[in-house]
Amino acid sequence: MKKIFVTGNVGRDPETRYAPSGESFVTFSLAVSSGTKANPRTDWMEISCNGKTAEVVQNYVRKGTKLLIEGIPSVNAYINKEGKPVGTMRVTASTIEFIGSRERAEDADGFEHNSPDYGMDAPAPSAAPKAPAGFNAPGPSLQPDDIPF
Repeated sequence: MKKIFVTGNVGRDPETRYAPSGESFVTFSLAVSSGTKANPRTDWMEISCNGKTAEVVQNYVRKGTKLLIEGIPSVNAYINKEGKPVGTMRVTASTIEFIGSRERAEDADGFEHNSPDYGMDAPAPSAAPKAPAGFNAPGPSLQPDDIPF
């Protein structure tokens, strides 16, 4: 079984889509910092989820929200409109945790979100997740000013 944990900032507001069966799912992009201090890099991943997790994401996640995602990774390859090969990383999320302070959960209009009932195994936005034993975070964390949008 494959499993991945990624932490990053949401790059665009979640978008709800529907499968041919009528089931809804949500997709959004996640900016993940990688590289070194001398050579920092941002990798973009497409995140998707369905069910109760999708409902929570649609209601409470916005561009810039910092999240910890646990899920199953997959890689998609295709030829773009210019005829060049392109690869994308997609994670089908099984667990999403909000990280950061409540003050950072403000929208651009200054509205502060109240603590919602998340309905999943995620702590309230003011609680930071615990790293697995022996986990050392590589490099500096991604700050909102580091995101190119």
